[in-house]
Amino acid sequence: MHRVSLLLMLLITFNTVNAEQPEHQRWIDRKSEGWFWYKSEPEPDDYEASEPSPGVPSSNQSKKETSKNPPLSSAWIRENIQFYLDAANDNPTPENVAAFLYIQRYAMDKSFAFMDAVQEATIGNPNLDEINRRPTATFANRKLDESATINHKKILDKISSNTGIFLFLDDSPSSISQNEIFDMLSRNHHFDVIKVSISDITPNLQNISGIRPDKGHAEQMGISSAPAVVLLRGDGLFDVISHALVSYPDLQKRILIGAKRLQIISDSDFDSTRPIVNSINTLVSLPEPNSSVDSTVPIPPQDIINAFTGQR
Repeated sequence: MHRVSLLLMLLITFNTVNAEQPEHQRWIDRKSEGWFWYKSEPEPDDYEASEPSPGVPSSNQSKKETSKNPPLSSAWIRENIQFYLDAANDNPTPENVAAFLYIQRYAMDKSFAFMDAVQEATIGNPNLDEINRRPTATFANRKLDESATINHKKILDKISSNTGIFLFLDDSPSSISQNEIFDMLSRNHHFDVIKVSISDITPNLQNISGIRPDKGHAEQMGISSAPAVVLLRGDGLFDVISHALVSYPDLQKRILIGAKRLQIISDSDFDSTRPIVNSINTLVSLPEPNSSVDSTVPIPPQDIINAFTGQR
């Protein structure tokens, strides 16, 4: 039936097209002329073909006017090196290939010079030298990791004494596995976990200690699937931190982030759980760009440095 309908539609369309174009003969009426029965359109004369449309530059003009950046500047190389690569690929003459390779080498030399300048700018700078945040020495890293682990447990214990957790479950393997992970969390950090079933309490769920039927909490908290985890503050403010099965390390991280969003822990508490030191506040206010200053950058470099270092 579907094929018949499709054929009828095609037939109607074909007849409509032919009916709308009576001045042209159908190909079937001119089959004696063969496959190449159609007449070629007249070619435009040379003058018209060579004359570009008003306001549209020729291909050569567009390539020459692609960039107004100084030749061999980073912006110029970024915008034009592809032209030279295409020319070398399409017409690999010695000149085309050499031109591309010279530009490529120049760009690499600029990169090496930048890498050297980065080292000069960072080594010994307390705000930029990464060794001040994460030492390269193995024994120092080990000490930093141990300190972060201790702080991690301490902060999670602090969160557990100020929050509760809603764990929404259903009769699925994912929910059963999530419940086992939460049993481990409760043993290690003594979280108060309220386990709620969003489905009928089947024999699998009856084996979960303390599980209770949903009394509208899932709808109030925007939960439509399980397992799901909600962090709850003492005054009733909550934060949904998971809508799916999560591993034990991921669960701990999500609890830390949720507690930070609920303002149960401070930024410094959160930072203490990470194996880095001397973290700086990168949320700085930059001055407005000064259009009267003749510069290649919107804001002078010294103003950027002063904003991050607190200098004036």
